[in-house]
Amino acid sequence: MAFNYNHVMLVGRLTKDAELHPSKDVCRLAFSLAVDRAYRKEDGSSDTDFIPIVAWGKLAEIGAQYLKKGQPVLIDGRLQVRSYEKDGDKKWSSEVIVENFQLLGKYNNIKSQEEVKKSKK
Repeated sequence: MAFNYNHVMLVGRLTKDAELHPSKDVCRLAFSLAVDRAYRKEDGSSDTDFIPIVAWGKLAEIGAQYLKKGQPVLIDGRLQVRSYEKDGDKKWSSEVIVENFQLLGKYNNIKSQEEVKKSKK
């Protein structure tokens, strides 16, 4: 029996507008999410992680319309780690692949939630 489970849930803010990269096969949306760490330092500040996020297909097209710099969002997805070679050296890349997202704050409206749900079907 295999025990495999890969699930990531993040809440943060976009560091810049999401970038749509269309192609003839499938669209790719890339952005970075700023997520504050839960613990606080002695001075009351916290560290922030900047996590690369990628969405594909219809979800990417919808995300391109709504995901803007500073927008708070909940990301539901999976972690993907891959390797590649550059200049003879093996490099590693990690990113979260979006399976669903929820707009938070003032942009949270029923229409955008329904569009995201429909894209999953």
